[in-house]
Amino acid sequence: MTNDTQETKILKEIRTSEKESEEIIERAMKEQERIIDAARKNSSKMLEGKKEEIRQEQEKKLAEFKEKVGSVRKEKIEEGKKAAKQAKAEKNINKAVDFIIKKFEAAVNIVYEPQNKILRK
Repeated sequence: MTNDTQETKILKEIRTSEKESEEIIERAMKEQERIIDAARKNSSKMLEGKKEEIRQEQEKKLAEFKEKVGSVRKEKIEEGKKAAKQAKAEKNINKAVDFIIKKFEAAVNIVYEPQNKILRK
């Protein structure tokens, strides 16, 4: 074999090896892109799932808060109604006491006046 033939053979092997290594690198780059894309899609799905979980939890807490506010509101309205009834009852009691005192005074005056007239004579 001549030197030229041997050199040509070596050059062909080098070119073949370079071509194979470029193909390997290209396949590796494509695989890397595929893995990155899959990871992005997966993380995007996870993020959307977590967002939905958070939204549902917020809705649940808001509903619970509204229910609690409604309950407290109802209690306060009932307390206000009771206080109003009690105040009205106390006002009526005061009126009733005043009325009874006036009637008593009138009765005492009726009984006392004739005795005064008798005593004055």
